[in-house]
Formats: sequence, C-alpha cells, structure tokens
Amino acid sequence: MVFFVLSGYLVGGSVLTARQTGNWSWSNYGLRRMSRLWMVLLPALLLTLIWDQLGAQRTPEAYLGKLGAIYLSGPDVHAPADWRLAAFAGNMFFLQTLVVNCYGTNGPLWSLANEFWYYLLFPLLLAALLPVPGGGIARRVACVFLLVGAFCLLPSGLLRDGLVWLMGAGVFVVTQNWRISSWMAHPLWLYAGGLAALGVLTASRMEVLGRADNLLLGAGFAVLVAALAVRGQAAGGAGVRFRLAGFAPYSQLAVAASEISYTLYLVHFPAMSFLFFTCFGGKRLLPGPTAGVWFVCVLAGTIAYAAVVWWLFERNTDRFRKWVESLTKLGKESPAQLNK
Repeated sequence: MVFFVLSGYLVGGSVLTARQTGNWSWSNYGLRRMSRLWMVLLPALLLTLIWDQLGAQRTPEAYLGKLGAIYLSGPDVHAPADWRLAAFAGNMFFLQTLVVNCYGTNGPLWSLANEFWYYLLFPLLLAALLPVPGGGIARRVACVFLLVGAFCLLPSGLLRDGLVWLMGAGVFVVTQNWRISSWMAHPLWLYAGGLAALGVLTASRMEVLGRADNLLLGAGFAVLVAALAVRGQAAGGAGVRFRLAGFAPYSQLAVAASEISYTLYLVHFPAMSFLFFTCFGGKRLLPGPTAGVWFVCVLAGTIAYAAVVWWLFERNTDRFRKWVESLTKLGKESPAQLNK
C-alpha cells in the first residue's frame, strides 16, 4: 500500500502535469511506462526460472509447497510454483492473479499487475472526466467505454486497492495548491504524518482494522507523503529528491537506494527462496547472534545482487527508450499532435 501511494503521487502526478502543460500524449506515456516496466520485468522472469530450476533440483518438495506452512510465504501445497509458458507470458503482460498465477516463486509480482492497470485506468479516467481541448467527443466516448469495460472485467480487490493509488495522485493535486502547501509546511504535519503512518501500520499488523485495512494504510501514508512533499518543495527540491538540513548523507543514501528499488522488488524473492529452501530446508533460526549474522549477510547479499541486475538492465532504461524512439515516431510528436 505504501508503494501504491508513492506510485500514485509520482506517476499520477506526471500524468496530471503533462495534461496541465499541454504535453500529454498516449504514445509517449505508453512508451515510457512500458519501457520502464519491461526493462526489468523480462530479465526478472528469466532469473526467476533460473533460480527456481536450480532450487527444484535440490529441494523439489519446497517448490511443490511443502514448506509453505513453515515460512508462510512462497509456494504452498495449494499453489505450487508455476513455470508454464502460459504463466510466463501472462506475467509478461501483467495478467498474474487475473488469468494466471504469479510466475514461479515470484509472488511479489501480484502488485505489478495492479500497477500496470492503474497506469492504464488513471489516464482513461481523466480523459473521460476531463478531456483535453480539441480531443473530440468520439475519443471521450471511447475512453468511457474502455473504462466501464475495465471496471466490469477487473477483480474487485484490484479496483479497491486502486483507491489507495488514487490517494497518492490526490496528494499531488493537494500539494500543488500553494495555500495548502504553506499551511502544511509546519513541521507538526511531518510528525503527525509519521505518527499516523506508524499507528495505522501497527494496527494493521495487529489485525484490528478489518476490511478497511488497506484503505486506512493508504490514508495514513498519504498524509506522510503529503508532508514530505511539502517539505521538499519548501527546501527547493524537485519532487521527493530533496535534502533536509543536517541529513545530507542520509539523503544521498536514500536516492542511491531508490535507484535500485524497482529491480530489488522484482528479483529478490526467487533468490531468497532458493537460499532458504536449499540452506535451511524448513528450519527457522531463533533470535540471537547467529540469526543476526545470517540476516545481515542475506540482506547485504540480496541488495548487492539487485544492484548488479540494476546495473545490467534498469540503468539503461532511458537509453533503450531513446533507441525505440529512433526506430519509430513514438515519443516524438509535434506540439500540435500531442493533444490528439
């Protein structure tokens, strides 16, 4: 839910900005979103297959779900690792949890499907409600039909969590208002946002929020993101990349870590599953020095692994996008064509 709020703020904010400045283009937006997603997703799916096949040769029962009840994560007896070609293709086109299972042990891919559909639905919603000048009634009607069709076909849980994504976009809208921004610039909003996020997160872990769990989590973190955004604007930063006085080293570390966060999200789980299935085989360590050393080593190794994959693939996203643009007319529309 934290990820959805941030995505709504950043991606939704970029869509709103493009429309406000007259630079909106479906082709440009689609190329940027798909190059961003696929540049890491395709290697991640292949790495999932490699890790899983290596692990299945040593501990096949783990990939059949025999350890699911112990680790409370990964394959279980009701949903063993799925390596079918159909699952690979379905995950490639963001149909996991809708039509196919998440590929192999890469369960975290469930939320990437949500992200993709939010990327598509939000501009459709804006086009249906707030068409750009000169867009034409036919295009608006088409957007309405596509939007209604998507609402009828997509799962209710995906649409419900989409409200959390919209909270992030709402934060962007709110923080662009100078009256609200000046009002929220007081440090108390930052502390209140932090306490709200921590309090709701704690309550959700205690399972006392019921069916409103995700929505309340989103609301709590939306307050925090709004406070951080306003502080960033006050500090003269661009977006979330700002430096708080006295915290420059942390700011540099945060920016560096954020660069690999998408790659880390997509590649960490199969590698960690392989490690725990083959090295631990159903055992869990009690808290203590040995467990602490294991934790630090696994954490450092996983981040290093993600950094290598980022260096090979994600860091080249803009270069790849520009190469595609050089082969096509995508992303190179003239100003007169942008609103068509």
